[in-house]
Amino acid sequence: MAITKIKEITNLPIINLVLDTIEKEKQALVFVNTKRSAEKTAFEISRKIKKSEAKKLLTLSEDVLKALSKPTKQCQQLALCIKKGVAFHHAGLHIKQKDLVENAFRDKLIKIIACTPTLAAGMDLPAFRVIIHSLKRFTGKWGMDWIPVLEYLQM
Repeated sequence: MAITKIKEITNLPIINLVLDTIEKEKQALVFVNTKRSAEKTAFEISRKIKKSEAKKLLTLSEDVLKALSKPTKQCQQLALCIKKGVAFHHAGLHIKQKDLVENAFRDKLIKIIACTPTLAAGMDLPAFRVIIHSLKRFTGKWGMDWIPVLEYLQM
């Protein structure tokens, strides 16, 4: 098996992996350990991607904003990321927004999802690349805890 060298465009390995994935016209899931990290990572990735001309992404972005009667700052942030084919996914999203993100990923409209490990529970979202940022995750009661090996396999 040949080892492929990833271009070092930034000093952040995750961003470099994501940009390589997009260049190959593939999709990736980026697992991070907190809701805040999922949002921040998606935003950082979206800043490195050129604006998409896909009208479907603009429509999806508007649908995300309309999921709630009054869009929150989080809704606006998600809508901005989606315009570039990037999204975040965590337990704090409204169910309609989660469904929109998951379906758009399945339809290959969204290329990158920055998410918490909760996405791996019962979801089937095939991706070219899965990037696991941290060996720990937020468990609520106990704070940060090691992710069990079986959960890595699920991811």
